[in-house]
Amino acid sequence: MSSSSPFLSRLAARLGIVDSRYDNPEPSTKGGRVRLPDAELRAIALNDPVKNGVKEFVDNKISTTKYTVVTFLFKFLYEQFSRYANLFFLFIGCIQQVPGLSPVNRFGTLLPLGIVICASAFKEIVEDSKRARSDAIVNATFVKTLHGRQFVEKKWKDVVVGDIVRVENGQFFPADLILLSSSEPDALCYIETSNLDGETNLKIRQGLPETAHLLDSEMVSLLSGEIKCELPNNSLYTFEGNMTFAGGRTVALDPGQLLLRGAMLRNTRWIYGVVAFTGHETKLMKNAT
Repeated sequence: MSSSSPFLSRLAARLGIVDSRYDNPEPSTKGGRVRLPDAELRAIALNDPVKNGVKEFVDNKISTTKYTVVTFLFKFLYEQFSRYANLFFLFIGCIQQVPGLSPVNRFGTLLPLGIVICASAFKEIVEDSKRARSDAIVNATFVKTLHGRQFVEKKWKDVVVGDIVRVENGQFFPADLILLSSSEPDALCYIETSNLDGETNLKIRQGLPETAHLLDSEMVSLLSGEIKCELPNNSLYTFEGNMTFAGGRTVALDPGQLLLRGAMLRNTRWIYGVVAFTGHETKLMKNAT
């Protein structure tokens, strides 16, 4: 039985049943939790845009369109003729072009097929245009971000990893955020995640006690340290990381501090949060693609 264990372990890993991140014989732990290797962590400097800028994180601009001007013709025709029915009628239409081989009109099949293809192309263009307009509206939405010692408005598409943002009641979160503090006692806030999981009941999130006292822009601007968290993934209900303050103290982060893009702040006047994942690396977009 013991001799078969390595084989079963390798088989399970190949099938994706286990997570190879935890295969270290002596994983490092903190607070009873397994910590990921540094190679599989994202490091975010607090209030240091220069240091974050050199890491080339993806921007927060999103695009949900299927086509571009360059790729439309090729992608559209590939999709249309990947359908067996269209491919069959194209084949029949080509055969009908051979003189004397077909007793019916040479364009009796190609003409109706062409009309169907053109109608489908028009429909795809209209739908993709709607997606592009919706993306433009979302990307141009404003959110308040910390600049120096005050919050200034910035478009969602210009938000970057490491920015500290202020989101107010009734607003959507512009990216995946790590909650620092809120207008409520003990850094509590309430969010609605119906766009993510269809649930309309409000959920509670709570910032760390170590950051709950950051109640204005002056205090937030003095925050320094580093956040190390997991790499972008599509799991809506898990999150691992830690926050290390300038004094050297490290505290663990969990899903209770994570505010996902697509969720809305409710029954809370405002929250402050650090941007962890942006654009197509947010959990919402990871599940949409």
